[in-house]
Amino acid sequence: MALKYLPLLASVATVSAFVSAPFGQKPLGPDSTDHALGQFTCELPPVLVPSGDGLPSGDSLFSSHEALLKQVERHQAIVRVPSICFDDLGDVDKDERWGPFHDLHDTLAATYPTIYKRAKVEKVNTLGLVYTIQGSDTSLKPLLLAAHQDVVPVADASTWTYPPFDAYWDGEWLWGRGSSDDKNSLTALMSAVEALLSHPNWVPTRTIILAFGFDEECSGYRGAVKINDLLTERYGDNGIGLILDEGGLGMQLLGDTLYVLPAVMEKGHVDIWAELQVMGGHSSIPSPHTGIGIAAEMITALEARPYKPQVLKDSPVYNHLVCVARYSSKEAPKITELLEKGDLERLTSVFADISGASRYMVQTSQAIDVISGGAKINAMPEVVKIGINYRVAPQDSIPKVQDTLVKNIDSVIQKYNLTVKAFVGDKEYEAYRSEHASTSPNTNTADFDYNGVLVLKSHEGSDVTPISPTSGPIWDIFSGTIQHAFAFEGGKVVPVGEIMNGNTDTRHYLNLSRHIYRFTPTQQRGDENIHTVDERIRMDSHLNMVKFYYDLVRNFDAADV
Repeated sequence: MALKYLPLLASVATVSAFVSAPFGQKPLGPDSTDHALGQFTCELPPVLVPSGDGLPSGDSLFSSHEALLKQVERHQAIVRVPSICFDDLGDVDKDERWGPFHDLHDTLAATYPTIYKRAKVEKVNTLGLVYTIQGSDTSLKPLLLAAHQDVVPVADASTWTYPPFDAYWDGEWLWGRGSSDDKNSLTALMSAVEALLSHPNWVPTRTIILAFGFDEECSGYRGAVKINDLLTERYGDNGIGLILDEGGLGMQLLGDTLYVLPAVMEKGHVDIWAELQVMGGHSSIPSPHTGIGIAAEMITALEARPYKPQVLKDSPVYNHLVCVARYSSKEAPKITELLEKGDLERLTSVFADISGASRYMVQTSQAIDVISGGAKINAMPEVVKIGINYRVAPQDSIPKVQDTLVKNIDSVIQKYNLTVKAFVGDKEYEAYRSEHASTSPNTNTADFDYNGVLVLKSHEGSDVTPISPTSGPIWDIFSGTIQHAFAFEGGKVVPVGEIMNGNTDTRHYLNLSRHIYRFTPTQQRGDENIHTVDERIRMDSHLNMVKFYYDLVRNFDAADV
């Protein structure tokens, strides 16, 4: 998942997207409840307090010290299972490193006996988990709550304050790999549903589905993709009322207004691998440049040409700023002034300069993360590989990124007279290239024949997702629940959709619902150090998550939408 960036607009206190989906899915277009373009004014629906179902309030269940200790015990049991997703894992029935996931399933069964007694539990592709609590009214579309079981590896356990799989609780923070991403959501969801089902006379009106993939950190091909196949067969396209998964940009307090930022859109993603094949030889008689030297020139050329930021009107970022101008104009006068003037160019500049986090909400990112080459110190490398990670902003596309890469390194290609095999068989790239063809002069200055071949391939591509609605009855339930859950004396809570830099399992669920929201309901400083040393979660914040999920299920169950 993407990291949450809380202080997005702190430094300025003084100063319809539709794209194709991955894996052959058909993303759903906007419906009649969407705002007309240009009409977003950040009106807030009513606060929604659960009532009328005979259940105790979330406050009464999850506010005591006893409830906290019980939740610590549950979360410790789950975090202690090292359910790691390694990039090179083999098939689930062959690679022994999948073993801890079976242990996690046993732990969940022991920790949540009521769910296992009252819900239909299905295993998808051996390790995926789908829990279905059948509602009494089958005409209502189900509610889908998602999380993932897997965690990222630990590079060096000795660098941690406490061992990463001990799940040590210091009285405030619970430390451990996955304590936040994403077993935080997993434990909280299971605990909320366990509490609901512990009332024997309560049967939901609307079907509730819990879906837990097991390889989200490895892109979700084995887990979420297979879960989507099952749910599509069962409920059909647009068969789910609301999907909630991890993510979002957290919360931000400006003056007396708390902005809660669930993600209604994800940036696109593509990894591009460049393999340079050149003539080798003995290092005592080197060529003027080795393959590593030529690759270094390519890297320099790429990093010298970053993408340009752009705030698009009616995008999630733009609408977020509209809310800030409406409710926090005194705290953000510059943003307010530029919006009133309609100066998108200057608005983009101001927003992008706030921080790296804000910049890459409106700009395609390019990170050269992997390089390898050379097998022996006295032999020139014959093959050099470069791995580049792109997170694609809405104004760009994967074919544009591919084409831009080729153009940005063209001077190096020409200089060394390299033969290029770029994205062979990729029809979308070929179509884009034919529409944006350009010629460049041959600048071959090499006085040496490297016999070089450059092979470019794309991997794990997913396009920018559609924007989920931020108006209409389903959003109103979601927003109203958020306003209730995070209300504070003397202040206003403003939920508004945002864009995520990273990706979640929801990119595999795009055909199931128009209403897909990525939101981990943790408060500011509720968690720390996702994907790095000393990952931890503050347990009072975690308990508030349980309360939020409990209230959301109740509110959505009571709604006739």
